[in-house]
Amino acid sequence: MFKEQGDSVATLEEVTPKVEEKIQSLGFELFEMRFFRAGSRSILRVVIDKADGVKIADCAFISNELSALLDELNFADNRAYNLEVSSPGIDRPLKTEKDYRRIKGHDVHVHCTTGIEGKKTLIGEVVECENGILTITTEKKTVQIPLSDIYSGKEELRFK
Repeated sequence: MFKEQGDSVATLEEVTPKVEEKIQSLGFELFEMRFFRAGSRSILRVVIDKADGVKIADCAFISNELSALLDELNFADNRAYNLEVSSPGIDRPLKTEKDYRRIKGHDVHVHCTTGIEGKKTLIGEVVECENGILTITTEKKTVQIPLSDIYSGKEELRFK
């Protein structure tokens, strides 16, 4: 189904569910999707994930699949933009319960908006993350932090 001239232009909000559905049908998860300007270029950045990791060939495959879909949906009114498909990488941001549960037993570094006992930055081992609450064990004690109070979180990576 191709759009005829005069058909409406699909916005990022309109194409995101269709892109997510396509990515899931191919065995991947949509981690993040952003459309932005970088100098004179427009970029659509799609970040994908998969339980056993994402390979370069996976990114190329998804890019080809999404390119056809985005053209069909008339994304960006067929104006030039670069489509970038990548993985979240080893230092991926943690945003959802699923992200924190995935690293259960590992250390996490979180920045909070209000903080716990005056501390806005906490490092500790992830005990659990359920019902919007992250439970971590710091050097001193176990604390619970509402995910809504966390403005950024990353796994604390340690190399030997």
